[in-house]
Amino acid sequence: MNGMFRKSVTALLIGGFFVVGITNAHSESTGNADADHRIGEMKKMGMNLGAIAKVAKGEMAFSDALNANAKVVAEVASNLAKLFPEGSGLPEVATSRAKPDIWEAQYKDAFQKDIENLQAASTQLVAAVQSGDQA
Repeated sequence: MNGMFRKSVTALLIGGFFVVGITNAHSESTGNADADHRIGEMKKMGMNLGAIAKVAKGEMAFSDALNANAKVVAEVASNLAKLFPEGSGLPEVATSRAKPDIWEAQYKDAFQKDIENLQAASTQLVAAVQSGDQA
């Protein structure tokens, strides 16, 4: 498998966990519109990244449809900073896996750096997938 493709997927998987973790599936409103939007976007990113990860793991064959998956991942990543406005944290981890620390002043710079790293990795992922070279 192309080293660039594997590295991009790995960076995105690791970066995604550092930024917010994977959101729990839920079909109800949390009562916080910003949190609901963030959870929906993270689920969208996770589903599209999951399809790419299956190819990276060799569980599925490469297809051109992955280009759309990679673009969705990059699109969500490009808007990550906007998905965490003040007051959008939730008290229950079962509702959202966004850690309360990310809204605390001492962690904001590190969180922003994690977002930037994830954005860079998602751009690399788009290029890797567009190459069409699974080998």
